[in-house]
Amino acid sequence: MKSSQHYGYYGPGSVAWKVGREVAVLLGGSRAVLMQLAHPLVAMGVSAHSDYMADPFGRAERTFVLGELLTFGSDEKARKAARTINRLHLHVHGTLPLEAGAFDRGTRYDARNPELLLWVHATLVDTLLLCYTEFVGPLTAVEQEAYYQESKEIARLLGLLPDKMPGKVDDLRQYVNDTVHSNRLAATPQARQLAHQVLFPPAPPILRPIMHLNLQLTCALLPQPVREIYGLEWGRGRQHVFDLSAWGMRAIIPRLPMSLRELPITRRLIHETVGQSA
Repeated sequence: MKSSQHYGYYGPGSVAWKVGREVAVLLGGSRAVLMQLAHPLVAMGVSAHSDYMADPFGRAERTFVLGELLTFGSDEKARKAARTINRLHLHVHGTLPLEAGAFDRGTRYDARNPELLLWVHATLVDTLLLCYTEFVGPLTAVEQEAYYQESKEIARLLGLLPDKMPGKVDDLRQYVNDTVHSNRLAATPQARQLAHQVLFPPAPPILRPIMHLNLQLTCALLPQPVREIYGLEWGRGRQHVFDLSAWGMRAIIPRLPMSLRELPITRRLIHETVGQSA
């Protein structure tokens, strides 16, 4: 439900702000994107109607800023960001050029289709909750439920009505798990090409260690069936290194000042939104 204190759509007491302001949750960005692209209709829409292949960093930055405005911006800024996203999605429709998983050749896709909106939203919620608990600390069952229910407000702004979404957070997780283990996800040429661009974008050699780290984090966070879709290898040794690293982050991050745990854009939006409501 929309905040009665007029702090945009959420506010200082919301779980959306508690989770979303932590920069550590962004470590799951590639995980969310690869899960979304594993859906053949999502991958086709992105491949045919997006500039991701030509400008991956620019596209990622624009998507991130719009997400920040939706979560931390004032009512006006959040609604404007939603209108921008909805306008960009208006022309994203077409047909699947090949058979993929459960989908026949010629299956129509549309970015405004509730099924596709739900998959994109569900993978994002699932990823953010996972990354918070892996890298920052535990969330109570009540907090996790509140986070999911709060997320429905932004989903509504983007055209996904609550009656098209799972009722509870456990239902959402079951939906994600069922989809991951179904034939509704598949390795299409479009998904593999886009995934390679996500994991290995054109960048100076000095950034290669960061890309390697992102690859390892993404592999660790992905469900095994999605790793297999992209041909990503994983094993017990790598899992052990990840578990130790995540444990170290959970020990350190909560002890850091908030100024080191959030991005400048997040801090600025929070200050602007709270200031406008004072």
